[in-house]
Amino acid sequence: MAEVLEKIAQNREEKIQKLGFHFGFSIPKERKAPLCPPRFDPNAPLMIAEIKRSSPSAGHIGEIKDPIALARNYLNNGANVISVLTEQDYFGGSLADLMAVKNAFKNASVLRKDFIQSPEEIAISYLAGADLVLLIVAMFIGDSKKEAIFQNILLECQKYALTPLLEIHNEEECQFALRFVNPANPSASPILGINSRNLRTFVIDKPKALHLRTKIPAPIKTIFESGIQSSFDGYLAGSFGFDGMLCGSYLVASKETGKNLQHLIKSFTLGKKHQNPFYPSVFASIYSNPTPLVKICGITDIDDAYTASEAGADMIGFILTPKSPRYISAKDVKLMSKAMNKLYPNVLKIGVITENKEELIIAKELFKEGFLDAIQLHAINPDTPDIYAGFDLKEADFNFYACSNFENLCDYPKEGVSPFVLLDSKSPQTGGSGKSIATSELKKLKNLGKKLFIAGGIGLDNIDEILCLQPKMLDINSKIEQTPGKKDKIKLKEIIHKIKTSHQLGSKETR
Repeated sequence: MAEVLEKIAQNREEKIQKLGFHFGFSIPKERKAPLCPPRFDPNAPLMIAEIKRSSPSAGHIGEIKDPIALARNYLNNGANVISVLTEQDYFGGSLADLMAVKNAFKNASVLRKDFIQSPEEIAISYLAGADLVLLIVAMFIGDSKKEAIFQNILLECQKYALTPLLEIHNEEECQFALRFVNPANPSASPILGINSRNLRTFVIDKPKALHLRTKIPAPIKTIFESGIQSSFDGYLAGSFGFDGMLCGSYLVASKETGKNLQHLIKSFTLGKKHQNPFYPSVFASIYSNPTPLVKICGITDIDDAYTASEAGADMIGFILTPKSPRYISAKDVKLMSKAMNKLYPNVLKIGVITENKEELIIAKELFKEGFLDAIQLHAINPDTPDIYAGFDLKEADFNFYACSNFENLCDYPKEGVSPFVLLDSKSPQTGGSGKSIATSELKKLKNLGKKLFIAGGIGLDNIDEILCLQPKMLDINSKIEQTPGKKDKIKLKEIIHKIKTSHQLGSKETR
């Protein structure tokens, strides 16, 4: 169990011995409000908005003098469930907050979010007005006695008809939690909450949490937790098929709580509508697959698209910048995309643009019409990685990723909302130059824990050296061409074969 959990659990145990399971609060002998289990809507997220004053990772988040007023704000702006932190010493909450909120909004669903570790706490939760309770799987896994306690807690939840929200952080915890969920009857099963925060390091890894969703059967209800910092995070959660979100710090710390909540809900709904394999494929490459994804960029005719697809390419790239010698019009992208979908529906189509408003508008339309699976934002400014062509990417409702012209560590973008960063070499052309990035600089990034997505000057002459860096995605273009925009079929097939079989030939990959 992570150290922070051990400290919190030990502290709670000492307080329970001293004060009782009610922690010194006056709990009614009978429940005063009706039981309101969460209601899932296939057309909208189950939005769990949280009353949260502080946390070990963020410290003080916001002053909440009136939890009832905050709960009212949440409910008026689309929240389905109010989450109330009831842990006092680390999160500044209490059972008094929970009782106040439930008594004020008797027909609202209320989640008790705490570090519950005993079956006796379920009766207290019920009497205080909770409709759901959070159970952190990491507190019970790997110990037979604790696992027995966990099962008894679930039995108590059934006795009082409280809905358990089982919080997981990794695949081991996921497999443990799935033992207690019935996919054939999800309405009578616990909900799974995937937390993107590592409980040991407090580092947020949203791609890992999103990828974990792909390990869970679709009928099981899932909630995305932690690390929500913008509307785009809502879009990502929706696009991965989550059924809802739990959001606290982002809303509590905001001066526009209601507006941000509405935007999250809208973005989630659009993400659900735009589900496609792009991000799942990329995150699977990061966490599961032994070989990198291959993108063949600068495609200008259907023959090359077919050749690349047949050879095993995962993506093809269309350059939508008119000044590029590999430019392809939106009209031709539509025709080629339709043709590809008939023969190679699993090959992803990527639109590549430069920082131009007109190009961004065209690419967004192609994405929303289904002709593109994602947009590559080429030559993004590393100092302002969330603004592109005047557009705030934190509000994006489309699949995209940043591409940075990279020569050394100073060129790596500051932390932004892009789920990953493709690195291309620096050159006057900004792309398609055939120039490679120095592997010494890429190694420095790798040593910092960065996942490598590499473009620029990748060819048969240097592919073995690049593969030793264990990249997650390779973007190949000019070095396998006869002329700009026309691929050399022999080189194209050979380099894809090398990449796709590298793990079988004793490469140094250690995933």
